[in-house]
Amino acid sequence: MSDVWDLEGYDVQALIGFGATGEVWRARELASGDTVALKRLREGADSAALEALRREATLLRTLDTPFVVRLRDVVGDVLVLDHAPGGSLAGLLARRGCLDAGEVVTIAAPLASALATAHGLGLVHGDVSPANVLFTADGMPLLADLGVARVAGERLATVDGTAEYVDPAVAAGADPDPASDVWALAAVCHHLLAGTPPHDGDSPAAVLDAAVAGQRAPLGLLAPTAPRALVAAVEAGLAVDPASRPGAAAFASLLRRSHAAAPVRLTGGPPVHEPPRETHVVRVAPPVPAAPRARRRLPRQAVPLGALGALVLLAAVIGWVSGRGEVPAAAAVTPLQTPSAAPAKAGVAVPDPAAAPSSTPVPTATASTAAGVDWAVLLEGLDDARARAFTAADPAELAAVWAPGSAGLAADTRAVEALAAAGRTAHGLRHTVRDVEVRSVGGGRAQLRVVDVLAAYEVRDAAGQVVSRAAERGSTGWVVELMRAAAGWQLLSLTPA
Repeated sequence: MSDVWDLEGYDVQALIGFGATGEVWRARELASGDTVALKRLREGADSAALEALRREATLLRTLDTPFVVRLRDVVGDVLVLDHAPGGSLAGLLARRGCLDAGEVVTIAAPLASALATAHGLGLVHGDVSPANVLFTADGMPLLADLGVARVAGERLATVDGTAEYVDPAVAAGADPDPASDVWALAAVCHHLLAGTPPHDGDSPAAVLDAAVAGQRAPLGLLAPTAPRALVAAVEAGLAVDPASRPGAAAFASLLRRSHAAAPVRLTGGPPVHEPPRETHVVRVAPPVPAAPRARRRLPRQAVPLGALGALVLLAAVIGWVSGRGEVPAAAAVTPLQTPSAAPAKAGVAVPDPAAAPSSTPVPTATASTAAGVDWAVLLEGLDDARARAFTAADPAELAAVWAPGSAGLAADTRAVEALAAAGRTAHGLRHTVRDVEVRSVGGGRAQLRVVDVLAAYEVRDAAGQVVSRAAERGSTGWVVELMRAAAGWQLLSLTPA
């Protein structure tokens, strides 16, 4: 074990975790008095480990989600992180063996949302495992350790992971991608419900061999008391064909719909010291790294006046953002494309209600479920996808939200393109649905009355500096019209209620 060391501005107290190349210490920040975690390299770590640590810092600055451990500062080559006093999921599993269904939903659904945010930015975590899930004092899960994360499509010298949670496709030679993260999180859910990961063995190599061979028992047999809807959701994430797995946002929705969430019991079971199996090299990839494509940013002085105007009016471009200003009307919707001509990005998929009945309580006083659809959950999924578009300044994400040809799609696209042209991004555009009333459903269309609250949000420049903030917008009512396309529901229009 390393001796206590010094870092200016911090009272370093105790070692709380370590891996092959790094270690994490609990410390007190002298200026604030806060307890923090300090992550640094162990003595003898090589240049690749240093590159991974710096890479992690860069990625943590990029991600804007409450379900990822927050980076507070970087001092030299030491990362200053929020302290997670609830310990790790690996430690909890070692004490309790497996968890209740409601706890699994509480843990996995937020993590899936965090992965969706990362994937929306073109990032792949690459090592989703119980050791890399931490808890706040009240049991909120946090995704940690982005040291092996990569840009989607990027080829690095090695492919790393924790064997029990490595996608069989990756074990067989494919590069990690968003579908690999979904499989890994589903494998974590499998472990939580059944007390064992999908594939096991006496060594990492044996586990990977079992994964490639597809040797695993159905989760329903290993966890016979688990709710069928939750088992079905996890099995969807464990699909052999990566293309058949739900995306991270859809996986989060499936989990939430499958069973009511319950608080995570961080205590219970005897203390057990069972260090998790460390991240290791899955395979050595050909040394032909390809630089990721970066979105072209116009110099600030070259931003068109129209784009600057759109930035100034960002909060008034569409009513769903601010509740003020121009709102796309239903009459403005142009003829819709046929499903065969729809964009490649799908809307929010709706599972077969007979196969996966929801037991999640509706958080509203009025009826929010009709035609087998939990509309509050569906709207949350659409909102997540829309928020990713503004966080990444990527209008392509909007194809999953708005119906083709809708006025809302045009308005949001203009706003996102203006952000991209100015080298800026909007963070925190999240709505909390307070009430949903189903007015009509039929013929592939639905009309809802929705009351929501928009959280405070901010606009940042290319360096990540906040250039403007908007306060929280209180409860606002809308008439929401949606259409069902081949792959899911999409928004047609929103008008003030």
